Amino acid sequence: MKSKLFIFIGLSLAFLTTACGNGKSSKGGLTDGLEDKSAEYMNSNVNAIEQAKPEIMVLPSDGVLKRFGAAAQTADGVVRDYQKYLLADKNNKAIISAIQEQFVANEYPLNDFEQTLKQLATQSATDEADGLAKDAKTLLLETASPDIVVELDYNTNFDRKTYNSTLNYVISFIDPYTNKVFATKSAQDIDGESLTSAFKTSLEGNMDGINGDLRKYFSEILTKGREISLRITVEDGSNVNLHDESIEGDTYADWVEDYLDTHAVKGSFKMKINTKNELSFIVRIPTLNEDGTQYSGYQWGRELAKVMRKDLGVKVSNRTQGLANIHLVITGM
Repeated sequence: MKSKLFIFIGLSLAFLTTACGNGKSSKGGLTDGLEDKSAEYMNSNVNAIEQAKPEIMVLPSDGVLKRFGAAAQTADGVVRDYQKYLLADKNNKAIISAIQEQFVANEYPLNDFEQTLKQLATQSATDEADGLAKDAKTLLLETASPDIVVELDYNTNFDRKTYNSTLNYVISFIDPYTNKVFATKSAQDIDGESLTSAFKTSLEGNMDGINGDLRKYFSEILTKGREISLRITVEDGSNVNLHDESIEGDTYADWVEDYLDTHAVKGSFKMKINTKNELSFIVRIPTLNEDGTQYSGYQWGRELAKVMRKDLGVKVSNRTQGLANIHLVITGM
């Protein structure tokens, strides 16, 4: 997505330069007095500023969605309808926006919740690898790829004696790669003429503590790497057994462990399952590429699959879903 943005910017600059006549701005034109530094920008570490702080995305909790009839529990899990939530009450959009505004004011890069929903409306909700539909939350996170999810849970209470309304809220800070909650902020019985304004004031008072929690956690991620899960399974009917000897001389399972020794951050991984049909690990992978761009779990899994095809001569299908659940399926030789 970022590379496409850079191409678009470059084409736009080329168009403006041409339109203004051989690189010179026409009098009163859009580029009048501006210096073209696009080449310098493209050759620099373009993400140094963006990576100074984690990228944020604000989401309503499942509890909030259910209270507004926008989520239901099914046999396949929770079915979420974020658009229905936004339309259910005018305050819903205002409260989400209030949180986003606070993070923007504190110079955090932000993935706008509503804009990401609009983007998804034009995309297929079907996984390319296996044709299985993904839930709305998975699609949101895969599209936005935030570093940290800010999940909001709130409810309002109406006092029939005083005719006053109060607001209670809990904000949880979640690593979307592991679903671990690493910090929370809460407040009870917030009141005022406008609950949205009262919420903004309360949130603003919590921002110093929030900044400290986010910086501490993200600093640890940058240092130790992100935690992902890795599953390697063998498709039914395949002529491969993970305990068989590969063309490299080791068993397939041993080869994977050797790969993780050199491709996990500081060789940090833990085996969970080791059978002839499945290997499962928790692995720490780098957070950033060398140029400062985000390094995703999908990228890491794709590179592993590529090496397996080349070195082991096996056919591998990448059926990864979500940000950090890497699933590679060996389909045969």
